Amino acid sequence: MRERQAEFTRNEILLAARRLFADRGFTQTSVRDIARAAGVSAQTVYDSIGSKQAVVARLNDLIDSEAGIGAIVGPIAASGDPQQVAALSARITRSMLENCEDIVRALVTGAAAEPELQVVLDEGHRRHVEGARTVVRMLQDMEALAHPADAATSETLAAITDIRFALVLRESYGWSLDRIEVWMTAASHDLLLR
Repeated sequence: MRERQAEFTRNEILLAARRLFADRGFTQTSVRDIARAAGVSAQTVYDSIGSKQAVVARLNDLIDSEAGIGAIVGPIAASGDPQQVAALSARITRSMLENCEDIVRALVTGAAAEPELQVVLDEGHRRHVEGARTVVRMLQDMEALAHPADAATSETLAAITDIRFALVLRESYGWSLDRIEVWMTAASHDLLLR
């Protein structure tokens, strides 16, 4: 019971930090602000998660959770359908935009000025590239790849489904979520499948 309460408190703190970072930015948000928004004391923030940097470091996990990454990956990985597997990175990117666009945008725009945010962005990128490698390995195991896989295959898949690229398509070109996902899926299929 105590552990569930502690997890609930950590989640409330992270959700409050997410909202504040997206609304105000990292620099303009203090631990005291996060605590107030979460309905806890500043000491509870430090005891539950740690410093503001520690809160920021947990944002990738929060994004993964809010975007439902596990719920997306599991059924597609189990499907054995190369079309679905090849579209996995595009589906995840769409879900991240759909559920976390505000915090992703705050991370992307703030990273140039805030090293703590760049660390989070770098970790998110590492996870994305590793996900692309996993997709390529799965398709390789299914013998569904159009060409033998090399490092460039995974990197190209990661590039065409990168969340930062999706933000450019949204902001600079006015693309809808549907259009982004359809284009990324088609490009992934063209790159990967026979």
